[in-house]
Amino acid sequence: MELEPTLTGRYRAKVTGVDRAKRKSRLSSLLQAVFVIAVFLLTARSVTVLVLSLREEPVFTAPKTIYLPQRELEHQMAVAEFQNAAATPATIPALTTESLLATMPALPQIPNVDFKPVENEAMVSESDALFGQSGLMGALAQLSSQASSVSFLGITEEAKSFIVVLDVSTSVVDAVEAAGLSFNVIREEAESIINKLNANTRFGFILHSRKYITFQNSLVPATVGNKKAAIEWLRKRFNDSGSSPSGARGGPNNTNGLLAILGAAFEMQPDVMFLVSNGGYFTNNDERNTAQGGSSFGRPVEIGETLNFVRERQKEQKSDVRIHSIHFLDPRNIQDERIGGDMRRIATANSGKYRKISR
Repeated sequence: MELEPTLTGRYRAKVTGVDRAKRKSRLSSLLQAVFVIAVFLLTARSVTVLVLSLREEPVFTAPKTIYLPQRELEHQMAVAEFQNAAATPATIPALTTESLLATMPALPQIPNVDFKPVENEAMVSESDALFGQSGLMGALAQLSSQASSVSFLGITEEAKSFIVVLDVSTSVVDAVEAAGLSFNVIREEAESIINKLNANTRFGFILHSRKYITFQNSLVPATVGNKKAAIEWLRKRFNDSGSSPSGARGGPNNTNGLLAILGAAFEMQPDVMFLVSNGGYFTNNDERNTAQGGSSFGRPVEIGETLNFVRERQKEQKSDVRIHSIHFLDPRNIQDERIGGDMRRIATANSGKYRKISR
């Protein structure tokens, strides 16, 4: 009973060893075949790469053809022909001269006389006069000059800067009409000044009743633009209503009257001031005015107070301002003669002129 399993096991063992030997033989053959195939493949790959690396693809090249437009081609050909023609300048043989005479005769003696192109001096003066009449001399002089010569309501003056202070109060309107004039005459005279100013001359305007308004806060050069703006400003602000112009203001601390107006004029530092009024100047209507007998129009400005004020302001100027007083006299006002004397004193104390205008 125990031998059979043993015999069977041996048999099985024997049979198993034979199978293992066969398997090893097959595996060895398979590995050899794989190795041979691998070697072959590697060899074939190397040969193929070597062949491919030795072969070069054919490259086809053609010369570049340049096409030029017909006109450009003709232009280049013409330029080439011109350059070929001008490249070699023509050779001109040197010129030689021979004297026709062995000796040259002596030149005749010419008298030494001073040459004067114009013998008649009158012709020169006439030409200068014609040139001046053309306006060219005057135009050139105006462009280079800072000073202008003007005439305003009968007073002629020449200066580099002007300011015109115009009283447009009711009393002045009445005085102008009493003199047989239109109030617009003053505005027309002011426009005439503007048009006569040279470009480098500075100017300004102040319109006032009790308060005042200025054309600009400082004097401006008389350029074309400033002249046009000033005339438009006058036509808009200047009126015969007798009231302060629209936009008018007072002086420091809202003061008004002659002293505030003169202070604004002196701040612009003009060379010449035209003062146009009937001379009826008043200050603010306040408690002090009432205590000093002032009316609803305020307290009249005393001439001494005005002269002292002007004297102090003159000290602040680079040079003294010449003040011209133009007084419109209303014969119906018995005070106008005394007021006219005050305006005369303002002018004479400041190197100015006084003019009275009445019927």
